[in-house]
Amino acid sequence: MSGSLRSLAGRPGILAAFLWGLAEATFFFVIPDVLLSFVAILDWPRTWKHVLAATAGALLGGALLFHWASVDSAAAHAAVSHVPFIRERMFRKVSGGFRHEGWLAILLGSFSGIPYKLYAVEAPKFTSPLEFLLATPPARAVRFLLVWAGFGTVASWLRKCRAWPFCRLVKIHGALWIASYAFYWGHILFG
Repeated sequence: MSGSLRSLAGRPGILAAFLWGLAEATFFFVIPDVLLSFVAILDWPRTWKHVLAATAGALLGGALLFHWASVDSAAAHAAVSHVPFIRERMFRKVSGGFRHEGWLAILLGSFSGIPYKLYAVEAPKFTSPLEFLLATPPARAVRFLLVWAGFGTVASWLRKCRAWPFCRLVKIHGALWIASYAFYWGHILFG
């Protein structure tokens, strides 16, 4: 394994996780779970700090979008609606979730397939800044932790019990994420 890949288990990877969490919470369209699952394969459980960093980045990104939507809702909505694979029906679903679930919609949204950034933009209409900021860390961290722990556990078992080399695990990791996104984006575009 190359040194640059190995460095992702340390500070460079932690910084990347923070920036990815921030980017995805605002205008990037690939979830930090891709990096978190990779570092889990690389060096699990030493990479738990990556989950915290991605969560902190998401919190900052969500806070920025929440503030922008509080000041100029139409502009924030328009900007987020230009992110690839965002559809207007998603905004309607988020608003409906807030109406029925209140701020808990942020927590439930983590597993809905609707990007967090939509919750950040719609939240000022339905919840206070404090409730939004308190709901964000668990909303983001739960899925991040599940993905990280799942990939880390399976990779550790495959290395130990099956003697699978790192390169094979990376190929499977890549294939799983490509298949997941092909299905997800296909569902958004054609569903």
